Amino acid sequence: MPYITAEQVDSLLGSDWAESAAKPLAVQMANDWLRAKGVPADVDDDRIVRAGAYLAKMAAAGTLYADSEGAVKSESVKADTVSVSTEYQDGARAVAGDMLYIKDLLHPWLTPYGSSVRILSRL
Repeated sequence: MPYITAEQVDSLLGSDWAESAAKPLAVQMANDWLRAKGVPADVDDDRIVRAGAYLAKMAAAGTLYADSEGAVKSESVKADTVSVSTEYQDGARAVAGDMLYIKDLLHPWLTPYGSSVRILSRL
């Protein structure tokens, strides 16, 4: 059961929130995001529908799963002879938006220790 449909987004935000060809994927990404975050699908609440509409709009604009450079520790800018410096947190690394989407899709099967699941049983 989807949280939101393209027709609902059109109704809430108007039909110009995205190009027609981009709407199905944007709505699918919004539904996947809500599912990955654990939002219950069987709850009939207008707030979930509205949130889904804005998530679809973000997905269509490319901002729902946007690339990230990592956590910035400090930035400095020097005006004379232009100089820009950015220092990242220790261990910070760039993350592609597509990878964030993939992690949300696979969330139920991923563990903090990798993607393998081990079942222990007592003999």
